[in-house]
Amino acid sequence: MTDDDPDVPSDSHEQMRVSAQALRGLAHPLRARLLDELRLNGPATATILGQRLGESSGATSYHLRQLSRYGFIDNPPGHTGGRERWWRVRPGGWSMSGHEFLSNPETRVAAQAVLGRLYQQKQKRFRDWTTLVRDSPDLPAVRRWKDAATDSTSHARMTPEEAAEFADALNDFLSSWGKRFQGRTPESHPDTDVVQVDTALFPILPEAGGGSDGAAAEED
Repeated sequence: MTDDDPDVPSDSHEQMRVSAQALRGLAHPLRARLLDELRLNGPATATILGQRLGESSGATSYHLRQLSRYGFIDNPPGHTGGRERWWRVRPGGWSMSGHEFLSNPETRVAAQAVLGRLYQQKQKRFRDWTTLVRDSPDLPAVRRWKDAATDSTSHARMTPEEAAEFADALNDFLSSWGKRFQGRTPESHPDTDVVQVDTALFPILPEAGGGSDGAAAEED
């Protein structure tokens, strides 16, 4: 395999299943930052990303090629030619079996690094938003978004098979809606902001110390 031969065809729009090798490739902190920047702000070159992240274009170029090698990013159509490659997060996204990687001694360290960083980032962004709402309720950006932003928790009794079916349906719904906004950038749609949607489906088991109120609940 070479840097120009990614694991996943660049024209594939199907969701990529992260392999153990790809997981290790994603564990590098700069690659995670590059992937996040492309996810939030759309296609960019190594030079642009280097300026945004305070890194050299040589470093960003190398790690972008590694992300492409493992199938996380590709070259967007319409940005061919020129002196530099443009990069985007591959259509279809990717998923991984976190619990399998965590339970395997050979992948545990990489999984802890990748998942730990992901969970911390999710929590920080939500905490930053709620803090901004609390401390600056009259800020124009807060007033613009406060009615649209939401936070909810729901409970239901399911079998593992029902939960898997529900998760597939939910992911399909989110994916179909997400395609409507694919390819947008701050330049092409200046009236938009990046919106983060988090989902987590898991059982509340007595063995884990979780409580049970025996009823469905929802909070906004």
